[in-house]
Amino acid sequence: MKSAVVAAVAVIAAIILLENVLAARYVSHLPRLTADFSPAYLQRELQFMVAGSPPTIFLGDSVVWGYQLQPGQTAVSILASRGCVCRNLAFKAGSPPNYYALVRLLLSSGVRPKAVVMQINQKVFSQTDGAYQTLHPGLAVLAEPLLTRSDRAALTPFSRSNPFEERFDRALSSLWAPYAMRADIRETLLGDPDPPEPLHPSAALFEGAYDATPLNGRNAGVYFLQKTAAALRAARIPAVAFMTPTNHTLLHEYINTPEYRANGSYLKELLLKQGVVVLDLDEAFPADEFFDNDHLTAAGQRRLAKLLAPALHLAGKKH
Repeated sequence: MKSAVVAAVAVIAAIILLENVLAARYVSHLPRLTADFSPAYLQRELQFMVAGSPPTIFLGDSVVWGYQLQPGQTAVSILASRGCVCRNLAFKAGSPPNYYALVRLLLSSGVRPKAVVMQINQKVFSQTDGAYQTLHPGLAVLAEPLLTRSDRAALTPFSRSNPFEERFDRALSSLWAPYAMRADIRETLLGDPDPPEPLHPSAALFEGAYDATPLNGRNAGVYFLQKTAAALRAARIPAVAFMTPTNHTLLHEYINTPEYRANGSYLKELLLKQGVVVLDLDEAFPADEFFDNDHLTAAGQRRLAKLLAPALHLAGKKH
């Protein structure tokens, strides 16, 4: 009986080992993060970056991630096809708190980027935005220990599962890679579909999305953007920021205002003081290169790649 139990445990261990090897070998290094990326997948990508050439890291939200587009159609993929060692770490709910957490995680993991490119979207500085002061769950697990008490106080408290379930999940994830990366495997196999886009989005859909309240250091987005720029400067990593292309034709009644322009100027000045190269692309795109308020079509992504390329060359010289 005892020998049968030992044999069964050995078989299970061998299966888990084989699955771990297969997961490590065959789960693709994706051109962008999956929407529901796991801590295990992100950690594996960081290890991959440590071993390779210094990458240019892109931080952003669904605009840089490539909402409604295939991964190969994004500006980051286009730049990569032209020789840039680019890594797209943008995700759909990206925001300055996530930028800072990612930068801290990159540096603590031994990744020293050639440059970091940050998308600056005024929308996520609004307290009504879902990403205003939250971290992606897959990032929070890894980055929370790197944050100070003040950092955590500026964020929405991290949601906790049952302590027993949390310990069990962590233990199982450490032993069984397919379990740890189950969301990534599913989205790798089945894709990461977006909800259907309205054929004719109206301005009313975005009422209240762009807050006209003057920005200052008490805003969580401003707080973390300052800390991100300062961390990159302290590490002597060149940084480029671009103001998100926005569909002024669609949103003119909300953003063609002195308040919107003043907040944009405030953010640019904040970044310039930290030595960040700033590109103002807010009004650089025609309306027909947007799906809606700020998500770019394939043609818009090609334009974005073209406009970013010279700044990446400049950042490389500063490195």
